[in-house]
Amino acid sequence: MLLKLQKQIQYYAETISTVTGLDVDVVDTDLIRIAGTGRCAKGIGESIKNAGNLLKTTLKGSKPLFIVNPRESEICKGCQTKADCHELLSVCAPISDGKTTFGAIDLICFSQEARERVLSQRAIYLNFLSLLAISIAARVNERQEFEDISDLLDIMSQVVNTNNKGTLIYDAKGSIVYHNERAKEILHKTLPSQFENFSITPTGCTFSDLNEYTVEQENRQQLIVGKYVEPKSAASRFSKVFVFDTIQSVISHSPQGSAPSFDSSLDNIIGQSPLLLQLKEQITATGNTRSSVLITGESGTGKELVARAIHAIGDRADAPFIAINCGAIPDTLLESELFGYVGGAFTGALSKGQIGKFELAEGGVLFLDEIGSMPLYLQVKLLRVLQERTITRLGATRPVSVDIRVIAACNDNLQELMAQNMFRSDLYYRLNVIPLHTPPLRRRLGDLDLLVDHFISKYCTLFGKKRFTLPAPIVQKMRDYDWPGNIRELENTIEYLVNIVSDQGEINQSTLHAGFLQNENLSPKTPPEPDAQQPVIPLKTLEHQAIMRALAYYGDTTKGKKQAAKALGVSLATLYRKIEK
Repeated sequence: MLLKLQKQIQYYAETISTVTGLDVDVVDTDLIRIAGTGRCAKGIGESIKNAGNLLKTTLKGSKPLFIVNPRESEICKGCQTKADCHELLSVCAPISDGKTTFGAIDLICFSQEARERVLSQRAIYLNFLSLLAISIAARVNERQEFEDISDLLDIMSQVVNTNNKGTLIYDAKGSIVYHNERAKEILHKTLPSQFENFSITPTGCTFSDLNEYTVEQENRQQLIVGKYVEPKSAASRFSKVFVFDTIQSVISHSPQGSAPSFDSSLDNIIGQSPLLLQLKEQITATGNTRSSVLITGESGTGKELVARAIHAIGDRADAPFIAINCGAIPDTLLESELFGYVGGAFTGALSKGQIGKFELAEGGVLFLDEIGSMPLYLQVKLLRVLQERTITRLGATRPVSVDIRVIAACNDNLQELMAQNMFRSDLYYRLNVIPLHTPPLRRRLGDLDLLVDHFISKYCTLFGKKRFTLPAPIVQKMRDYDWPGNIRELENTIEYLVNIVSDQGEINQSTLHAGFLQNENLSPKTPPEPDAQQPVIPLKTLEHQAIMRALAYYGDTTKGKKQAAKALGVSLATLYRKIEK
């Protein structure tokens, strides 16, 4: 360890020699000469084991040695260089902190005048040399501590960079004294000096367990999320540590933005029929673009599957895919879900605010399912987002830029909704840049065998059953069936069959439920009678009964729901919303 302080110890030796007129020799525990003056200046960095009896003895003890007649001392017996020794007096002390010995320091007299001076002040020289040895030992410990801290910081730096989070360390004055590479990357800084003139201000919003902050630098703003940590030690020269990341990175590692657990690639869209092959070609052609997509098709035809495939094959595949069903969320909450809000923006709002789906989808895809159910006032705001690529949280005044691709889906006839002034035509044209249509199962029955095989494999694996083959009569029923629920209904049918199949792989057709694969009877159905025992029926119940009567009369197909909505005097979007309540 003394070797690492060689220059500093040599400076000490030369200074002591100049002041005292004595020669100085310093060695480490291996008797390697670390520093020396005068006759001891030669051989620095080399071993003096052959001439180091006094130093050897000093290293074994804990107290200074004062040798008046070096060549006559017991210590000098057996010294290989005794005949060439010209020392007249020697004062030698171990360099030790009381626990560890690092080396030894020797003050040597080569003149009679120097010898007499040291003899006359023996106690002073012994005390001086002891203090000097302790001082050097303290420096060694400081150096060791410094190296330990440096090693710890190096390790911490590696861990911090491996963790892939931005890290800033502040000193007591609030200046940044450490930043890692990820911090430079997130904040777009390339020079250490750039970490001096910028501000980090909390917005009051949170995401997961992190706080949101606005970074302002050189007329540029960006949002990040992170946490400040203050050291517990009052003596620490560091005031706080800030660990942070981009919102997009945090989202991508959260359940909301993580990749789906199922295969969302194009291969997961099963089928080889002409209509499906055409749809796959259209999906492939539209992957690497930011243009909006409008997917239409009946319920259960796999519109979200198409949206996920577009995301999976495109250049945004590594960014979030955020889906929201516009028909499943009350109008009063849909706006805050989409745009987010600041704390206290409205009654019932979280005190720390909330980040909306548009921001959660930053860099990726926002899938708006059941777009026809979106209220008109929100359609206006969505149109502005698509045009300006900025959003403003509820209760906020500062717009936030968003880089997203919007994919919308609808099983309503948007043309009819536009005719009824229920859907804005300008929004329709903005969304319908790339129109895609998912064909109903009845128009792609050539894919039936592939789909049946896929779902049998899926549910047999899930339920721990052996693969089996459907009886020919059931297969024929499937071919004759209209499949109003499309792929979703087919999957539910296969799940039902896997549940009732015997261990021998047989299905007793006589045990199938009465309505199994029966096409809808288009004759009017008898509506349920009101409860004669209840003189006053709540309006909500009456409304529900009216809807059920209409659906019972017109049928539960998409066509039947449209007729029911018209007969009830409500829009199709409203009917869907009330059915789901």
